[in-house]
Amino acid sequence: MKTFKVQSFILISIGFILGMSEFIIVGIINDLASSFHVGISAIGFLVTLFAIVYAITTPVLSMLVGKHRLSRVMLGLLIVFITSNVLTAVATSYFLLAVSRILNAVVAGIMVSIAITFAAVIAPPQKRAWLISWVFSGYSIASVFGVPIGTWISDQVGWRVAFWLIVAISVRLHSCLCSHCQAI
Repeated sequence: MKTFKVQSFILISIGFILGMSEFIIVGIINDLASSFHVGISAIGFLVTLFAIVYAITTPVLSMLVGKHRLSRVMLGLLIVFITSNVLTAVATSYFLLAVSRILNAVVAGIMVSIAITFAAVIAPPQKRAWLISWVFSGYSIASVFGVPIGTWISDQVGWRVAFWLIVAISVRLHSCLCSHCQAI
């Protein structure tokens, strides 16, 4: 039972960190526009670009996962997710920022799909719906708490620190996933 609780926490946290990384742009749009000397509409376009890439790549990549071990796929995707957030944190141009957001969008959708599949596999039948709803709730929690926290961090010490925080949490989740979810 303890293993299920830890695995559940990991999956819910993955939902949260994916949501925070996706939605934080809205909270720091002015800071990004100022940093990259572009209009707010250019930064807003990154939100649209993210959504388009997410929508196109998620079903395609979901089909490609097939029978691969979920834990290995998720670990690999987390590495790409971490990389995309490092690229965002160190971006020196709007182009590099856009590339980092595209890379983030490519892996975010498939990570949600795998987290939900993971939840269905690890949860006993009576807890499946509960866990799947909580993985999705990670996104909502990110909107309610993650974005304001990221915005506050951006206001206090800079928007790059908010992305470094996402990287740090993601690295920790990668480590936890290695330790507690290898069997799937």
